[in-house]
Amino acid sequence: MTDILYSLLGGIIVITIGFALLYRFSRLDGKMVAVVAALLVIGIYMPTVIISWPGADVFAIHIAVYLVTVYVLGIITSQRDARRAAGETGRWFHWGPAAIVIFFMVVIGVNSVYILLAQKGLDTEATRWLLPEPRSGGQVSSHFPGTVARDFRKEQDEFNQFQQRIQEQQERGWQVQKGWLGEPRAGQASVFKVRVLDRNGTPVSDAEVHGVFLRPGDSRLDQAFTMSPQTDEPGSYLAKPVLPEGGRWELLLQIRRGEQSHEIKATTRIEAAR
Repeated sequence: MTDILYSLLGGIIVITIGFALLYRFSRLDGKMVAVVAALLVIGIYMPTVIISWPGADVFAIHIAVYLVTVYVLGIITSQRDARRAAGETGRWFHWGPAAIVIFFMVVIGVNSVYILLAQKGLDTEATRWLLPEPRSGGQVSSHFPGTVARDFRKEQDEFNQFQQRIQEQQERGWQVQKGWLGEPRAGQASVFKVRVLDRNGTPVSDAEVHGVFLRPGDSRLDQAFTMSPQTDEPGSYLAKPVLPEGGRWELLLQIRRGEQSHEIKATTRIEAAR
């Protein structure tokens, strides 16, 4: 693929020349020339990207830059037409449109540089000057590798799996009773009990019960725990977590027996330490 910086600059030059010729040799005013030029840009560029799709980001920056170029040229020629119609002489390009033109030129230039750096990276000298030396002794790469921090397709799959687990839980019909034995207080071991029954009220024994108390606003205080089954009371599980601060806590509880998994979310409140 042609270097994006060259294609942008080349397109701007071609559009500018074409606009100037159309404005000079036609009887159209600046606004109409801008409309015709915009239609020509779309009509010529769209078939090109359909034949060889460069990617949504490259397409967006090209069409935006090309149309902004037409818009800027339209502003310039419209100002000139207005001053001619009013019979004014002297400076025909007001500082307001000039500021708009300069703004768009800066935006186009900066975005073009960003895209070029993302595709090609810095050269060796610029990399050595701007980026720190790698500790491992390897080579620093400043181009964008194409990977993203958030894989939305993966998140979609995870959401679908979560929905499937929720449906399986509802169909399984387990009954989960949970709560503190006594008044829980921050900084003290408090007994937390869970009792699990199936749809028919039969205790669910031989399960693995894990959980975590989540502290809103400070994940460093999160407390994970594992519950122990009670032999004298089938289906019951106990744990003695120590929560460091009072206030509101969130609970994420997971009950697993074989291939069956049951998850519960809840909230609780802990009294402050005395």
